[in-house]
Amino acid sequence: MKIGDKIRTRIDEMIHVHGKLLLVLSKDSVESSWVEKEVETAIENETTRKETVLFPIRLDYTVMDIKTDWPADIKRARHIVDFKEWKDHDAYQENFARLLKDLKRES
Repeated sequence: MKIGDKIRTRIDEMIHVHGKLLLVLSKDSVESSWVEKEVETAIENETTRKETVLFPIRLDYTVMDIKTDWPADIKRARHIVDFKEWKDHDAYQENFARLLKDLKRES
């Protein structure tokens, strides 16, 4: 992004170009207002395009413990790929292959 770019506009443009948003859920991301805006934009795009745009993955248990706000909505409405064992080579490879397959399928 360039200095001064409007974040929401730029996110809209990138989702339009690429058609997908990989949502990385972690302790820090679920507390970020920037991430919340990106999620809102992706969900609006899904409604308009009638296809999956938002692909959530989690790096820790944080989102599973949240009971309110947008992370809880994501948890209730979406299957979230579990990358909390990302340091384990085999677990990572298995989950990455699954994510890649789903991303390609939605193309």
